[in-house]
Amino acid sequence: MSVNTTVQIVGVEDAIKQLRRIDPELRKQFNRDAADIAQPAVTEAQQKYPEMPLSGMSRQWQSRGRPLFPYNAVAARRNVKVKIDTSRKTRNVILIQQRNPGAVIFETAGRKTDNALGRSLGVVAPNKTRVLEPAVTGNRDRLERGFQELVRKVMRIVERQGA
Repeated sequence: MSVNTTVQIVGVEDAIKQLRRIDPELRKQFNRDAADIAQPAVTEAQQKYPEMPLSGMSRQWQSRGRPLFPYNAVAARRNVKVKIDTSRKTRNVILIQQRNPGAVIFETAGRKTDNALGRSLGVVAPNKTRVLEPAVTGNRDRLERGFQELVRKVMRIVERQGA
């Protein structure tokens, strides 16, 4: 279970795949550069995770043997990551993702259906999140400019190599 927030740039998936074929080291550098571009949004999101949103979130809780809680703010902050995904099954290539189950529940509770947990945490609109979406939205212009520049650079490299 994870939460993703993305900025869309067309054509990046093919360019990244070709970059891996041309030079795997350049692909690794692309991943590092993408993480650097997204770092302001990641940092903002990390700073906004509360210590303990609700007292009950500190208790152990599992669903089908998979631990969901306790919520841990340190783990929530540490698990905000940038992911590059060029698999066929994905619609988003560059994502800012929350990987901690308790933090994912905090982010999304109550956005699809009205429930007690969602009401206690505060209303969140459908397809929105409590922390990641505002962090990305606040940095959207910077993210789009940075990713567009990075993708143009990759596309120039790919075109030069004739791939």
